[in-house]
Amino acid sequence: MLIDTKRVMAVRCPRCGRIEVRDCFLFELYSKKTTLVCCECGQALIEMERHSHLYKVEIDCLVCETRHELLVDVKSIVHNDALVLFCPESDIDLAMIGRCERVRELLAGEGDLLANVVVPGAIDSAFVDIEIMREVLERLQAWANAGQLYCGCGNRQLELDLFSEKVEVVCSECGGTLVIYAEREEDLAAMEGLEEVVLKKGAFTCIDSADFRCRHRV
Repeated sequence: MLIDTKRVMAVRCPRCGRIEVRDCFLFELYSKKTTLVCCECGQALIEMERHSHLYKVEIDCLVCETRHELLVDVKSIVHNDALVLFCPESDIDLAMIGRCERVRELLAGEGDLLANVVVPGAIDSAFVDIEIMREVLERLQAWANAGQLYCGCGNRQLELDLFSEKVEVVCSECGGTLVIYAEREEDLAAMEGLEEVVLKKGAFTCIDSADFRCRHRV
């Protein structure tokens, strides 16, 4: 019987926002040598080292701006079509390991907003409040997963621009832009009760707290 030993590893870069996709083979992963994946920009993304029946995985996090250490069962990589590694703080997916077809299918999914993150330098500097930013990203991902975040022009392939104090959701088709501030608890309160978020076609809109105009002199 022919055994498929090829796998694909897809990892998000916290520096440039790009997804690095690399082919690997089971015999590489079974080895006790450290597997290291780097982005084209030079950022080290993930290190995997086998310890008996577990892998110790160290991965840089796009959201937390730190490196997480995860323990993964060897069998979960061998037997799953695609294993997703999540940030333990925000549950945002950081990497995938699995069969090529399944991994690429997941990457192409319309609901995965963070696959299209555009980072204009915010990841290299501190967010105003990392906890607020995490919560905003979680809510955006939940809306996208439920099909409740899209543009009025009909496009559901949206991009995120992350800044230190806000998130901009941008439609790549018509340029419609939604700004969500992520500085204070009041900004989260402004998102409460929203069951569907639709960008206005070709227009600029904002979800903001009650004191937004005062803080930003709008």
